[in-house]
Amino acid sequence: MRLLELNDLGGTGDWVTELCIIGSGPAGLALAAEFAHGPVRVLVVESGGREPEPAAAALNAVDSVGATRVEQQELMRTRALGGTSRIWTGRCAELDEVDFAARAWVPHSGWPIGTAELRPYLDRARAYLGLGPNIYDERLWPVLGARRPAPALDPTLLRPRFWQFSRGSAEPWGPARFAADVVPTTAPNVDLLLHATATQVDTNAEGTAVEAVEVAGPDGRRARIRARAFILATGGIENARLLLASNRVRPAGVGNDHDLVGRFLMDHPGGVIASVAPAAARRLRSRFGRYWLDGPGGRQVYLHGLALSPEVQEKEGLLNCAAFLEEYPTADDPWHAGQRLMAALKRQETAPDQVELASFWRRDDDGAAPPPVPSVPRDALAIARHAPSVAAGVYRIVRRHRPPVFRAGQVDLYCLTEQMPDPSSRLTLSDRTDAFGVPLPRLDWKINERERESMRRLVEVLDAEFGRAGYPRPRPAAWLAGGPDWRESLTDRAHPIGTTRMSDRPSDGVVDPHGQVHGVAGLFVAGSSTFPTAGHANPTLTIVALAIRLADRLKAECFAPAASPAVAGLSG
Repeated sequence: MRLLELNDLGGTGDWVTELCIIGSGPAGLALAAEFAHGPVRVLVVESGGREPEPAAAALNAVDSVGATRVEQQELMRTRALGGTSRIWTGRCAELDEVDFAARAWVPHSGWPIGTAELRPYLDRARAYLGLGPNIYDERLWPVLGARRPAPALDPTLLRPRFWQFSRGSAEPWGPARFAADVVPTTAPNVDLLLHATATQVDTNAEGTAVEAVEVAGPDGRRARIRARAFILATGGIENARLLLASNRVRPAGVGNDHDLVGRFLMDHPGGVIASVAPAAARRLRSRFGRYWLDGPGGRQVYLHGLALSPEVQEKEGLLNCAAFLEEYPTADDPWHAGQRLMAALKRQETAPDQVELASFWRRDDDGAAPPPVPSVPRDALAIARHAPSVAAGVYRIVRRHRPPVFRAGQVDLYCLTEQMPDPSSRLTLSDRTDAFGVPLPRLDWKINERERESMRRLVEVLDAEFGRAGYPRPRPAAWLAGGPDWRESLTDRAHPIGTTRMSDRPSDGVVDPHGQVHGVAGLFVAGSSTFPTAGHANPTLTIVALAIRLADRLKAECFAPAASPAVAGLSG
């Protein structure tokens, strides 16, 4: 795999390859990996460089006019090799069956594909994402070698829900993982073009077939790339932005004959829905904490939580949402003190703990407990003072194969919910432009009352079931009662979804079930922008699975030997 710059192409005019992938995030590089060492010449186009740079980050500017979103775009999106995998916390889960269904109580719901069709691609995605078994419900207990916790909670109200973390996800992925491991550097048919920002999708005069994609470099150099097929894999915001901005032939943009590009903007609104008294929460934290699964590939970490059951969703007209515990250590917790002490002895910085990273997503008034200030004497004293806790933790690690239950000063229930697919929640183009003259995305993100009501109901069910099971009752967050500012307690999770939704018919969406833009030959879209509904699950696993599925489709139909003569390799 060659790393190229626009200047390496030399000359002017069109540059030709066979498959052009715009974006080097999880979707783009998974697609490239599926074609590695094959006969198809692949060019991956990345707006940034090998590492994040201020000039590239500035291209992510947005105009946000709807519900409050995180303003610091460098925390939410990355233009560099590896894309948003660089800021990904590694959490994975698959969508539920209910997420794919056309639900009478959720307008515009329903996918044109289902879990059975997606299953083999989810399993193939495991290798790319560093995952263990794709099991996220109560079937996981025997795999973990653990008994089902008792007492059982009412399955008609709540369903066990697991998430798993990618191996090595304590550090950002980026080039070390995606570029080096996912796409083999020895693949002679894959090239990666850096510092090349896609600015326009050019079509024929009728707007029915893609002809080229124009790219621009930071020094002002521009080029046109021609290919047999193009895949936009630039994320839920940039995919729609590029289609809308490509309006030379069709004023509304490419693939936007039905005014659907940019509509149905969704995310996973998340927030603290309740708190639990730490002193009484040890049993609860032990049950709904982390679990280890060791195998040939290394250790997988699973997190256990709970989701509102499909029965309650249908009966009460609610959305799919799930909650998990967030626990913040006390300043004298011996386990975190030990981690800091070992790092100090090795003169290393401690990697951020998954629990500590969670404080970034809070937007409530009190905020999370501040992280302890490192101090070698203080940490050593904490370990000595709490020797019984250390011994209990060691026993738990060795005999129960579970991480220790550390001393917590704060225990919250954090919830992620799907959103109502709302066509008025949308991305349009701003009057402002970026450095290349491309209009900025204007985000009018909407959070509806149905989201709040679903999360409020989840707390009610958790309260009743925890009380019945003898766990401490959660204290609901005040914002769940409503009021004019309740939306300010929720935040987006850097999961923009739905802006180029898939559908069987052009009148219902932007791309077909395989990601091809309706009515535009040779143009495909990959990523969460194609999801018709969001579910509550983190989207990366589904993104990569759909990318693998698209690669299979392209190999069979676009790049099969009988399809058409192969285009020569990258050339001027």
